[in-house]
Amino acid sequence: MKRRVLGKGLEAIIANQPQEDGHSSLREIDVSDIHPNPFQPRKDFDESSIRELAESIRESGLIQPISVYRRENRYFLIVGERRWRAVQLLRWQRISAIVRDLEIDEVMVGALVENIQREDLNPVEVAQGIDMLMQKHGLTQEQAAAKLGMNRSTVTNLLRLLNLPDRVKLGLVRRQLSQGHARALLALRDPRDIENVFDRIVSAELSVRQTEKLVKNFYHETSPDPIAADPDIKRTEEKLARLFATKVKLIYSARGNGRIEIHFSKLDEFERLYQMFLNGKAKE
Repeated sequence: MKRRVLGKGLEAIIANQPQEDGHSSLREIDVSDIHPNPFQPRKDFDESSIRELAESIRESGLIQPISVYRRENRYFLIVGERRWRAVQLLRWQRISAIVRDLEIDEVMVGALVENIQREDLNPVEVAQGIDMLMQKHGLTQEQAAAKLGMNRSTVTNLLRLLNLPDRVKLGLVRRQLSQGHARALLALRDPRDIENVFDRIVSAELSVRQTEKLVKNFYHETSPDPIAADPDIKRTEEKLARLFATKVKLIYSARGNGRIEIHFSKLDEFERLYQMFLNGKAKE
């Protein structure tokens, strides 16, 4: 299936050939004069992949020039930060670059869309990039979606990821869970509950479907399937009630699972029951 192109007029922003419109030119620029794009949404660069790229450039040369824009006699990257980092490892002094005359919002959109198209960003970085674009230019979600060529619902779902606890967002960055898992977690009300379920996703390697089911039932304790009253169960309840001197309820299902409820009405009574268990006196 052909990937849908994001962004209107993106080619004019990040194309790898200079445009014949007087707004761009191909130059050789000192590597040390180039600075990272301050609007770069990508925060995590894999050092091993940068080294591999450096070896490829050493053998085959720089196939595509990087793209930069100029502000106050300084060059800032638009596209090609990995290539720029790679040639620094090779100790190159100069690099081919297309210098473009762009407005700041074009730079932000170009960097964000280029990374999304290359699938270089994790969902958190995409969300942070969209949020930065909106904050910088006072855009609504609908306006940001239009600039990026994305559906409004996609933008909304991405931005919601920023509401996750930091530890869970880090899990997304490290690919410990997917965006589908994260969307399911957002249905939980408390950050501690989100982290609780996140830990269970990672430890049990839960699927998205399993996570959705877990979240759905998280605040609703499921009762075991009821079965007909069993006289043996009733006698056991009465026996335990005499032993503990309080009401005891056995909840038992046909599947063989269940629980024991020991009731208390005040803290003194709880302390008495606790001491019975602690001292091993709750024995027949």
